[in-house]
Amino acid sequence: MSEMTDPAPGDADDTQGLLWENHAWSEWYPLDIAIAPREAKAPDTVGLYRLRCKERRGLIYIGEIGDSLRKRFRQLRKATQYVAHGKSPGPPHIAGGCVHEHERAGFVVEVSWVEKPNLCRRDRKGVECELIATYRKTMGTNPTCQFGGSFTEGNLG
Repeated sequence: MSEMTDPAPGDADDTQGLLWENHAWSEWYPLDIAIAPREAKAPDTVGLYRLRCKERRGLIYIGEIGDSLRKRFRQLRKATQYVAHGKSPGPPHIAGGCVHEHERAGFVVEVSWVEKPNLCRRDRKGVECELIATYRKTMGTNPTCQFGGSFTEGNLG
C-alpha cells in the first residue's frame, strides 16, 4: 500500500481532508488511540465523525452524535467486539459488523471528527445527510459501512 497524504480541497478524494466541506476536522487517529483510557484523543462533546481505513481512498462511515464523540467511538469498539464473539451486528453501533470485517481483513480503522456543540440535533443530522450526499456525488457510492453496508475487497476505494 502506498503512503497517503492529506488531499487538497478540490482533489478527486478530499473526503479525508482536514477541511472537507469547510469543517475543521481533527487529525486521523486509530480507533483504539481515540478511545484509550486516560489518554483518549476523542473529545467528550457533540459532533460529526467519519471513519476510514488507513492508506485507502474514501471513507467507510459518516455519522453524528448528540452525546459524546468519545462515548460513540467506544460504542463502535464494543459493537466490533460483539461481532468478534459471534453476536449479531447492531447496537450499540450499526456499523460495528462492517468495521470488524475491515479490521479482520487487516485494515487499520481510523477516526476523525469535528466538534459541533452549538448545533441542535436536527441541524447535526442535516449536516450528516449533506456529508453523505457529497460523498456519494464525489465517490459515486455510499461509504462502505453506511446504511448497514458490508465489507468486500471490491467496495473499497
